[in-house]
Amino acid sequence: MAEPLSNIELAPRAIRDLKRLDRQTRKRVQQAFEGLGAGPANLDIKSMAGHHPWRRLRVGEHRVLYCELDATGAQYLVARVIDRRDLHRAIDQL
Repeated sequence: MAEPLSNIELAPRAIRDLKRLDRQTRKRVQQAFEGLGAGPANLDIKSMAGHHPWRRLRVGEHRVLYCELDATGAQYLVARVIDRRDLHRAIDQL
């Protein structure tokens, strides 16, 4: 598995989530990480209502739950990479 960009930190749970994905999905998620690190202008990102500061990044049938680590938006913490059906249960556990 390729290392994510230096401005994206993966939580231990996110690393476990990535290892459980099939190769094609993992590659798509890693491309989304590259897009996030380069500037999230063209990505499908939404703030999680009622769960500040968490945001979700849509990657096909999966969602990346992350937050910004600094006010400039240059550092990110990825908490989970999950199936879309498990999004609300996962955000409630953060």
